[in-house]
Amino acid sequence: MTIARKPTLVTGSHRSGTTWTGKMLALAPKTVYIHEPFNINNSDVIESSFINWFQYVCEENSCQHKEELRKIFTYYYPLRFNLSKARSFRDIKKIARDQSKLLYYRANSYTPIVKDPIAVFSAGWLSETFNMNVLVMIRHPAAFCSSLKLKGWKYDFSNFLKQPLLMKQFLKKFEDDIREYAANEKDIISQAILLWNCIHHTVNIYKDKYPEWIFVKHEELSSDPVAQFRKIYASLNLEFTPKAQSCILDSSSAHNPTEQVSGNEFIRNSKANIYNWKNRLTLTEIERIKESTIDISKLFYTKYEW
Repeated sequence: MTIARKPTLVTGSHRSGTTWTGKMLALAPKTVYIHEPFNINNSDVIESSFINWFQYVCEENSCQHKEELRKIFTYYYPLRFNLSKARSFRDIKKIARDQSKLLYYRANSYTPIVKDPIAVFSAGWLSETFNMNVLVMIRHPAAFCSSLKLKGWKYDFSNFLKQPLLMKQFLKKFEDDIREYAANEKDIISQAILLWNCIHHTVNIYKDKYPEWIFVKHEELSSDPVAQFRKIYASLNLEFTPKAQSCILDSSSAHNPTEQVSGNEFIRNSKANIYNWKNRLTLTEIERIKESTIDISKLFYTKYEW
């Protein structure tokens, strides 16, 4: 089955607003939000062959992944796979519900809004293979590092080393550091710095290679969400409805918390959230992040944004 309308991939670095962006875009009529098919823990979506975080897919290695992803983008439900995992009548009811929804989306030609920062290194192949619009989120390195610090999210850099095609295509210049970090675990700020550099170095390559893609800085989106989302909707030929505007306002207005709240992380005072990193990081950490990312961060941010 072919995709009736052009799907959209929302990618970029994790902790850059991809979930918020994807869900706000999926407020458009006849669209559906699809969550992280490249996430190796997202087993309810697909019988996945992904074994590495930030799996790199290209023509050279795509044969094992292409059909899996096509099934996701055409709302195929892995019924047999999920039935094999069912342990209760409640599980069976959920499976029936999920399959019914996907059949409805397929029958009515809903447009997929695929949110997946873990697919960032595969964005070019996804765009070309499935004729996707691509929106790439960019975030200030200090904000990215502070968010990983807040979450306590560490990264095993051996996931990169296990992918020689990825290392050759995008990460060759970081190979020495990646090998060192894979062999000897570093502090979370150091890990975040290297991850930010790897991802945004790749994003900068994309800016030159794919000028038709949409590149959005998290800070710009957060400063005026309604106006920015209206522009994005227009670029993607999505209908910007009063409901979408209302939900965007509700998710980002000044009466919301300035920091994430457990169980409701995506309701935030978006303007206040832009510079939360100034409170989360020490001056020493900020200076270290600035010095260690400047060669790449200067391509996206001015000195006044520090």
